[in-house]
Amino acid sequence: MLYKQISLWILLLLWSAFAQGQDSVYKQLQTQLIMVADGGTIELPAGTYYFKKSLSMEGKNNITIRGKGINKTILNFKKQQAGAEGIRVTNGNNIVLEGFTVQDALGDAIKVSETEGVVFRRIRTEWTGTPKASNGAYGLYPVVCHKVLVEHCEARGATEAGIYVGQSQDVIVRYCEVDQNVAGIQVENSLRVDVYHNLVNNNAMGILVFNLPAISLHGKKIRVYKNNLYRNNYKNFASQGNYVATIPSGTGILVMAAQEVEIFENTFINNHTVGTGITSNYTVDKRYKKYYNAYASGISIYHNTYQRELKPTVFSRRFSGLEIKPNAVPHILFDGITNPAKPAQKVLCMRNNQVLDQAPLFADIDAIGGFKHIRKNEKKYNCTLRKLDKVWLNSE
Repeated sequence: MLYKQISLWILLLLWSAFAQGQDSVYKQLQTQLIMVADGGTIELPAGTYYFKKSLSMEGKNNITIRGKGINKTILNFKKQQAGAEGIRVTNGNNIVLEGFTVQDALGDAIKVSETEGVVFRRIRTEWTGTPKASNGAYGLYPVVCHKVLVEHCEARGATEAGIYVGQSQDVIVRYCEVDQNVAGIQVENSLRVDVYHNLVNNNAMGILVFNLPAISLHGKKIRVYKNNLYRNNYKNFASQGNYVATIPSGTGILVMAAQEVEIFENTFINNHTVGTGITSNYTVDKRYKKYYNAYASGISIYHNTYQRELKPTVFSRRFSGLEIKPNAVPHILFDGITNPAKPAQKVLCMRNNQVLDQAPLFADIDAIGGFKHIRKNEKKYNCTLRKLDKVWLNSE
């Protein structure tokens, strides 16, 4: 009995020393983030560190925060008690984050806002265990930023998006891997964005490009190309009331209420509901008709490859009246809702897309008419739009 008591005391002493050591590491790192001079580098040592509070940095210029590697430096926030993010960076210029992992943040993993010049490189964000609604919303979360590069990053377990780009301009997302998020990559109300050479696998939905109302920046000029979108059929575990909670699992790419979007040279494999969806905002929320451009237009889809197993779709309640047999589900689905004030506007152009199964390539599902007149004739949309310009960043 005495031996067991001594062993328990030793364990408690060791845990107390470990906890104090972790608190000491947090204080040292947070002090560095406050005190670092412009142009400085903060080196994160190898190891796994457990923090109870957010780390934050504000108003800094030309700063690099560098770990020893994505598998070597791990910042774990599972016991977080304060702060809305794991790491928060605000109001800076030319900030580089690279070579570390952020796990189990109470809210978003890494949020960078109101910053010009942001690089996320070889960063992993994840919520460990089975993905669930109590996880944080976003993994990598640049918002209201200009000139953003996200490359060679990984994201897993986010309840909204593994990689999110919001209200930002001149952004590149490339060579990343996203899995088991509600949305793998989300581009929302952003201008001039390139998303390419990413592996988007086993999310509820792969890539979302959309505009929401009541936001000053209206997104357009977005290119999504040369991505592999495989098996994005994971359960949608977003919390109720969230926009992404209304989007059906099994979606490869969805464009909603966005203009000037190019989708080309992507590979879509076994996304069970739809490979590429083009919709207005009215299929999700009809309240904002007077306040913003809720129609998709200028969408160009070409040189993509589509293949899918013949399995039932998982349409949301907004599409509950849409009944399509598994072998008749189109790879490209258009809700058919266009702007009545601009009848001559080119909404959608498609050409040279390859289908490797027996399903039809395209359908206009007549959402506004209650799906009564579904049209599968794609010839109407065999046209060409002007190609969008490449996004250029100083950090490339």
